[in-house]
Amino acid sequence: MIERLTNPRPAQLDALMAIWLSGNLEAHAFVPAGYWRANAAAVRQALPVATLYVAAEAGRIVGFAGVQDGYVAGLFVAAQARDRGVGHQLVAVLQATYPRLTLHAFAQNRGAVRFYRREGFTVTQVQAAAELPDQAELEMTWMRP
Repeated sequence: MIERLTNPRPAQLDALMAIWLSGNLEAHAFVPAGYWRANAAAVRQALPVATLYVAAEAGRIVGFAGVQDGYVAGLFVAAQARDRGVGHQLVAVLQATYPRLTLHAFAQNRGAVRFYRREGFTVTQVQAAAELPDQAELEMTWMRP
């Protein structure tokens, strides 16, 4: 079940951050782990500002998406909930809510790029990542037909 999460409690933020950190460490072996850990505090502060959609199973958060004005700042699914349609469900809610979505993904994160392409996103720009200029970053966009 996907729900919008407003005013996340500290325990909910802890769950989101655990999913965020493990997801980034697993998906981005090509980025030094210290990069993600160094940015964790800023992400924790940014989460309550974003519009959050969470996927829960048996009362536990197993995935989430954070959106700001149609920009998907992040979409993460806990390892134990992957390959069960949770990511697709999150994207489906976003696509039903927003007429246009944009996001950035590292080109080397082939799994994410493949996932977003299956969900109807297309690459609209390729650039060097702002904070990691040695990494190619794809801007991907989806628009409601």
